[in-house]
Amino acid sequence: MLRMLRNGAVLALIVLVAVGCARSPEAKKARHLERGDRYYKQEQYREAAIEYRNAIRIDAKSAQANRQLGLAYYHLGEYGQAFRFLLKGQELEPDNLEVRLKLGQIYLLGGRVDEARREALRALEKEPANLDALILIAGAARSQEDAATAIRQLEAARAAADAPAKLHLALAGLYLRAGDQGAAERELRAAVAREPKSVEAHGALASFYVAKGDRTQAEQALKAAADYAPSSSRARVRLADFYLLTGRKEEAKQLLRETTQKAADNFAAWRLLAEIALAEGKLDEAEKAIEPVLKKNPSDLEGRSLKGRVHLVKGESRAAIGEFQRVLKAEPRMAAVRYQLALAQMQADNIQQAKGELREAVNAAPNYTQAALLLAELNIRTGAAQTAIQDLERLTTSQPNIPGVYALLSLAYMAQRDPVRANTAARKLVALAPKEPRGPYLAGLSLGAQGKRADARREFEAALALAPGYVEPLVELVGLMLAERQAKAAIERVNRQIALVPKSGLHHGLLGNLHASQGDTGSAEKAYLQALELAPKLMEPYLRLGALYAGAGRHDEALAKTEQALKVNAKNVGALMLTAVVHESKGDLKKAQEFYEKTLAVNPRFAPAANNLAWIYSQHGGDKDKALSLAQTAKEEAPDDPRISDTLGWILYQRGVHQRALGLLQDSANKLPDNPQVQYHLGMVYAQVGDKDKARKALTIAVSSPSAFTGKDEAQKTLASLR
Repeated sequence: MLRMLRNGAVLALIVLVAVGCARSPEAKKARHLERGDRYYKQEQYREAAIEYRNAIRIDAKSAQANRQLGLAYYHLGEYGQAFRFLLKGQELEPDNLEVRLKLGQIYLLGGRVDEARREALRALEKEPANLDALILIAGAARSQEDAATAIRQLEAARAAADAPAKLHLALAGLYLRAGDQGAAERELRAAVAREPKSVEAHGALASFYVAKGDRTQAEQALKAAADYAPSSSRARVRLADFYLLTGRKEEAKQLLRETTQKAADNFAAWRLLAEIALAEGKLDEAEKAIEPVLKKNPSDLEGRSLKGRVHLVKGESRAAIGEFQRVLKAEPRMAAVRYQLALAQMQADNIQQAKGELREAVNAAPNYTQAALLLAELNIRTGAAQTAIQDLERLTTSQPNIPGVYALLSLAYMAQRDPVRANTAARKLVALAPKEPRGPYLAGLSLGAQGKRADARREFEAALALAPGYVEPLVELVGLMLAERQAKAAIERVNRQIALVPKSGLHHGLLGNLHASQGDTGSAEKAYLQALELAPKLMEPYLRLGALYAGAGRHDEALAKTEQALKVNAKNVGALMLTAVVHESKGDLKKAQEFYEKTLAVNPRFAPAANNLAWIYSQHGGDKDKALSLAQTAKEEAPDDPRISDTLGWILYQRGVHQRALGLLQDSANKLPDNPQVQYHLGMVYAQVGDKDKARKALTIAVSSPSAFTGKDEAQKTLASLR
């Protein structure tokens, strides 16, 4: 009995060990690899990829898992993902020619010709007759001499063996580079004849006909490729792309929906559906289309990037930044994603970070014009005009015919106070794009800066002739007229332009500004109201009307306009600030304080709000330390503003820091000699430091003013005691 028990215990132990082995990491990895290989042989690449990924989670250095995952993604057409794992696979298996040649193809697709040729040559060192390597060499041919050599090599390979479709396709590409379209078409048709069900052959023939402009034949070839390809293939997505290219968006969407219904793992189809929805502004649809991709593969880089773009359009900058950073952590050299991240940083007001991302994008892709131009624009805006000039001048060497480069170059030179060079750049813009109104507009700016007013006016008129709705040249034209005291002529000129663009809110707003500058508040009010009727989202007319009403003591009307402005943009600093000022004018200090604080929540270093809030805190029972801090911030941001010097000086006086207060108040009084409150403050400080004569002089000016001001009674008492 004991022996039987012991044997039973041993048997149980053996079973436990067997179960333990089956659950060991190595055993799990082996099962994932076996299932992955089975799916791969059946061309179920998506399922294979899942198994290989599971194997990599267990063993990140598994050569088989990395190699096969890269190959699976390659067959799915997800080259960014494929590249990562093939690169790791090559590191682990340097002699694997299939991995090397697939990497070469991805290099070629990305325009990295030298790397593609390098991989092909290393493969040929191992196998001189390797057809895939010869085809890769053919694809990497750039010069006529390279193409001729590659044709000879492939023709020799065709003669030596029964040529597969891919050899015909490679020859077709070479003949196309040589300009022999007839030979190229023959090779493409030979490829289709050789392998009638080859998706690649039909796809290449379709590309040939698209380039040739033969849409009928192109569509036939694309449909054939889609019919022969599995539902998870990119061939159907290429057909949908063709429909989009030819303006048949609904057909494209229908095809993509059918594709995703048949193959829920066709990520390319889901992503294109998301792209279309994003372009249509249907953000919820776009998010819904991305969900299946990220649910099945959370690390899908294109899906993550798309999700980031949706967040960006929705104004969710923080979420967008997170998505783009996640993509770039996996693939740091994705220039397009760097650009999107820069846009998200700009949306979050992180301008320096945006500039850094744009610099990285341009470093990764030196000819990425869109990123280079935005970087230059930000540099000009942030006072780094010289850096912008250096970048733009380099761009004119590599890409000399891009009009936008010269537009920014002109602005950069203007920022550097070099109107002569600015004019040269503007002239280049005019030569490249004669119908572009920015050319004469920028030329007018540079001529005006040189004092050539008549020439500047001609250029502004030329810009307006090209684009009647372009308001900036009209603003400059009006400025020149006002400088020459031609206010009536300026008003007439704006009215003539309004006759051409009667529904432009910007133009009516400009007319309102002109009337206001001449003291005609009735006409100004009418013009501003018309501007807002035409363009309710314009901010300036609300603020101008608010200021107009506040100046006339019409506080409730002023607040109604700032409230409307804040409905358009709740974070507009001008609207928040004006609301605070109107409440302060009404004597509602609690509301004024609330809106000054809201202003500073948007822009913590906005000097006018910091100054006014400091005054409220210091004079009406608020946080005295906070008052000092705010006044110091305001002084740092606007060191020459006499009102800010007065606020800080008075706060320091009240804290007993008299000598420092004196310097600030002297500066303020020199700039505002007729302001009774400033003179009162200065007189009180002089009295404290023992300079009675200057104290009497300042306080006399203060109390002699007919204006009421806080502290007038104290000024009179102090003056009496000094006498």
